[in-house]
Amino acid sequence: MIEGPSRTVVFIGPRELEVRDEAIRHLGADDVALRTLYSGISAGTEMNVFRGVAPQWTKVQDPVTGLFEEGSTPQWTYPLVYGYAAVSRVAAVGGQVSSPQVGDLVFSYTPHRSRSVVAANDVVVLPPLNDLRVGVLVANLNTALNGVLDAHPFLGDTVVVSGLGVIGLIVVQLMRRSGVSLIVGVDTVERRRAAARQFGADVVLDPSTDAVAKRVRALTDNRGADIVVEVSGASTALHEAIRTAGYGGRVVVMSWYGGTFEGLSLAGEFHHNRPKVIASQVGGLNADLGPLWSMRRRMDFANELLVSLDLAPLLTHTVPVEDAARAYSLIDSADPDLIQCVLSYEDL
Repeated sequence: MIEGPSRTVVFIGPRELEVRDEAIRHLGADDVALRTLYSGISAGTEMNVFRGVAPQWTKVQDPVTGLFEEGSTPQWTYPLVYGYAAVSRVAAVGGQVSSPQVGDLVFSYTPHRSRSVVAANDVVVLPPLNDLRVGVLVANLNTALNGVLDAHPFLGDTVVVSGLGVIGLIVVQLMRRSGVSLIVGVDTVERRRAAARQFGADVVLDPSTDAVAKRVRALTDNRGADIVVEVSGASTALHEAIRTAGYGGRVVVMSWYGGTFEGLSLAGEFHHNRPKVIASQVGGLNADLGPLWSMRRRMDFANELLVSLDLAPLLTHTVPVEDAARAYSLIDSADPDLIQCVLSYEDL
């Protein structure tokens, strides 16, 4: 049984955090108590929260209209506990819980904390893993898989993946499996371009030196890409993604952008080439998939992919949770050697 407080990462201001002892709630009949082994820091969504640029810091999303509006009190305030990718062992279960069982390895969408109590229905029992850290990528797998389902690739397609972080590199692997003809990876970081080649990209480009839209036209008899998956989080990359797509092509936008969009123009290729710009967000499924697909089916498939894809090379950095400030600084500074950073709770 878990006793005592949890060591927890707490955001106390933009780009500021502390690791504190925080109480956890009591175990209910339908709950499980978790002892965290590892948690993954998201280099996209989570860093927008860490940097203080997520819209919830200044606005409130209306639960009825879904619109973000200015309010007297923003949706989020400091201090904030965040994170959503934890691998844990089940330490105790409530009286009404039949699964999972004590000792099971599970994934949960819980913040960066050493101990948690959550509803049993909110955890996912993981398959046997050679490297337990790989389990933190369940959230990334769901996001990447959702983007590929939104992209709806066909045999023979040309696919460009812009942004070769964790999700982009998983997308490369999934697209390779889908039967597309040509995969082009785009990133400014050489290590990530090399990883994309390892995972199945046919061509890799550096947008700081390569004219991406022109290079893709040259590779496709001037058709352009059938699909561009934009997962870099940069507005200039979204602009180039629109330019890179062929006439009537699909631009799948997986990034949660922060900042402004001076680098985006809708006056040229967007207007004349009629690309379909598709927002892909992991909280929902593409309605075109029909009733056979569900969030549960997507999660189950992501769990299968956890052991069939090549994921361990993505885990480049592991940092003790007590040194979390250094981990966030590495990501925030765009360390070129970093792909996925994992917090470890082994000594707690």
